Amino acid sequence: MISSGKQRLGYLEGILSAALNLILFGLKLWVGRRAGSVAMVADAWHTLSDILTSAVVVFGFWMSARPSDPEHPFGHGRAELIGAIVIGTLLGVVGVSFVRESVLQLRDREAAAFGA
Repeated sequence: MISSGKQRLGYLEGILSAALNLILFGLKLWVGRRAGSVAMVADAWHTLSDILTSAVVVFGFWMSARPSDPEHPFGHGRAELIGAIVIGTLLGVVGVSFVRESVLQLRDREAAAFGA
C-alpha cells in the first residue's frame, strides 16, 4: 500500500497532466491549421495521445493504493510497475510506427505535402 501523500501526488500529476495536454492539443491544432503546418497538427495529435498516458498513471496509483487481500497478501504495489511497462510499450509502438512510415515514404519516394 502506498502512502496517502504519494497517492495524492500521483493523482494530481495525472489529472493536471491530462488537463494541460488537452489545452495544449487545442492550441497546437488551432495554430497548426492556421499556419498550414502538418508537423504542428501531427504534434497536436501526439499531445492528445499523452492523455492516455496520464490515465494509466492515475489508474496505476489507484490500483497500487488498494489494501492487501487474500489473493494479493503483499498488496497491489506492483500496479505502478505494470503502468510503467504499459506506458513504455505504447511509446515503443508509436516509435516503431514512425520509423516504419518514414521508411515507406522514403522507399516510395513520396514527397511531403505542405499546406498553405
